[in-house]
Amino acid sequence: MTKLYYALLAFILLPFFSIAQSNYKPGLVVNLKGDTIRGFIDYKEWDNNPGDITFKASLNGNKPETYSTKNAVAFTINGLEQYQRFILPISTDPMEISKLATNLDTTTVIDTVFLKVNTKGRHITLFRYTDNIKPRFFLLEAGEPQPKELIYHAYYNADQSSSVQYVRRYRNQLEYLAQKYAVSTDRLDKEILASGYDEAELTKIVQTINGGPSQQSSAQGLSGSRWFAGIGVNYSSLELTTSGGNSFAAATVDKSNSVFPKITAGIDLFLNKDVQTLILRAELSVTANSYSFSNNDDNGVPPSTSSLKFTQYNSSITPQFIYNVYNKQELKVFIGAGAAFNFAAYNQYQYITKYNLRYGGSVSDYIQPGYPAFDKFWLSFPIRAGITLNNKIEINVCYIPSSSILADNVFRGSVSSYGAGINYLFGR
Repeated sequence: MTKLYYALLAFILLPFFSIAQSNYKPGLVVNLKGDTIRGFIDYKEWDNNPGDITFKASLNGNKPETYSTKNAVAFTINGLEQYQRFILPISTDPMEISKLATNLDTTTVIDTVFLKVNTKGRHITLFRYTDNIKPRFFLLEAGEPQPKELIYHAYYNADQSSSVQYVRRYRNQLEYLAQKYAVSTDRLDKEILASGYDEAELTKIVQTINGGPSQQSSAQGLSGSRWFAGIGVNYSSLELTTSGGNSFAAATVDKSNSVFPKITAGIDLFLNKDVQTLILRAELSVTANSYSFSNNDDNGVPPSTSSLKFTQYNSSITPQFIYNVYNKQELKVFIGAGAAFNFAAYNQYQYITKYNLRYGGSVSDYIQPGYPAFDKFWLSFPIRAGITLNNKIEINVCYIPSSSILADNVFRGSVSSYGAGINYLFGR
């Protein structure tokens, strides 16, 4: 790899280790006195429940304020997320298989945290809390001062170290509430007994206990997706050398370049569709390349001229990460990187050697069909950058460092490319 490639790679990774840019959304904060303060909250892609937030009374206001569990009892990002502060016991046992204890661990710690409101109805409210240990769910009954954790544990059986035991007490908790509020049915009982410790399943059950989705407010899902399609142009360069290191073509023409249109389509997956800072993209692209080489061997007996012309039809599947360095509704500036799985087909080409019979005699041209045999599959690692306008139009450029597509006893072939394109984004 070249120094340029490493520099570009470092540039791409830099934002992942830097402080994320601001993304202020309308919201409100309730302070310890019970006063509601309206303004704008810096909305992040929170993997864990936040311990504090950044707040502005106005977008063009002065220095932002910080609200945490020490000076706020609740905050809301309008139409997106809502959090409430509680002081309560929280389980501390891990759920990762590699970290499980050899006996049941029911240890808890008393902590002051912001719980995220998942769904709220007339009987109970479902909260979610996630930290570096695990995700947890809590239920708060109407009229009760604080929620209770839905109990779920895992541990290794002391007698069988490879056997994992699960304690799904949350199912009993849900069955009790279904009976308490007289909504228990055979169907609901079966759903509870088969339920996993999963946000979607628990939300559905809680909504049923509350009387159905229409009788409660629920936080919208954070994850989302959108489709895209576009066109562009691809400039590629193929370098062909012999195994001895000498250029196959003449010393002044050791590469062949190709320019072809490119068609792309794919899907973007968001960790948080309302923030869209980090995007997982799966892209399918189709293009072609046409290469031509010629070499004169004046020292041969007899002298000869060799030529190779072929067309490559290439399709690629490229999973990649896209990071919006600048992230506003009307304009986003992004960089990204990924791995491309390339699949190629070729026309019926042939390697032709023509002999110069200036010394007389008769020698036929030497024709080798399908030679050399270029790879039909290879990996490459594209780097891209671009801008997105109004979440609808994306303009991008791409660089793909040199990748090998041929290696036999005689030839070595490697291809690199540059590209530019425009995509139309469907959805948000």
